[in-house]
Amino acid sequence: MHLRELAPGEQLEDIISSSPLALLQFGTQSCAPCGALHQKIDSWLDEREKTPGHLPLAAVYISLDEHPALAAQADVLSAPTLRFYAEGQLWAEAKGYFSLEAFLARAERAEQLLQEGTASQTR
Repeated sequence: MHLRELAPGEQLEDIISSSPLALLQFGTQSCAPCGALHQKIDSWLDEREKTPGHLPLAAVYISLDEHPALAAQADVLSAPTLRFYAEGQLWAEAKGYFSLEAFLARAERAEQLLQEGTASQTR
């Protein structure tokens, strides 16, 4: 599994509500860290797919170059920006300089709590 590009006319709300979990990466073509993150996230998604028992995850890359209005609507002001949603609620967000490992650990914890039925109580 890899991050897929945002489809024409697709809305963030539709992505977030289409799956129990959603991972959004906002980036630009000229952002070197964005490209590196994209590759690392794809590797994480591949590893995740090899392990059974995971909840469905929508993983989408949104180009700030191609979708500036959508970025403004989502209040995304910088690249890279990552957001992780569990049951439609923002669970984790990282912008600029951050630890991808810490972000992904938080995402994995959200999935674990969701599977246990305790995510809304812990949030």
